[in-house]
Amino acid sequence: MTVNGIRRMRSWLLRRSREYESSGQALAEVAIALPILLLMLVGIWEFARAYQIQQVVVNAAREGARSAVLQNVDSDSATVITNGYLAGGGIGGATVTITDPDNTGDPTTVQVSVPYRFALIGPLIRLATGGSGGPGDITLQSQATMRHE
Repeated sequence: MTVNGIRRMRSWLLRRSREYESSGQALAEVAIALPILLLMLVGIWEFARAYQIQQVVVNAAREGARSAVLQNVDSDSATVITNGYLAGGGIGGATVTITDPDNTGDPTTVQVSVPYRFALIGPLIRLATGGSGGPGDITLQSQATMRHE
């Protein structure tokens, strides 16, 4: 083998090693960035779901209050209507509290509370904090007040 042949082989090997070095660097960058990106996307999805459930709880409280102030509707019927609205939104385990007025013209208040557990982010938070409950569990609640006529 001549000196020129060795030089060509050496330059070819250097070019090939640079190609592999850059692809290894890109792979390391992706390995660092991908879990962070996925965690952000899952977090966005989790908080969007919690916000959607909060909106259903607000609407259920409003519907319960609207039905509770109608004539010939008692608090048990208003509770059934509120729970039906929540069931339509795929929500169970809610606590519905209705305060009936003593006189016509007094306000009727419907309060709805729903426990919510973050499905994917919650276990990570509990793992980081070392607890069984805590920041991964929240209570979504709403209250609506209307005047009984």
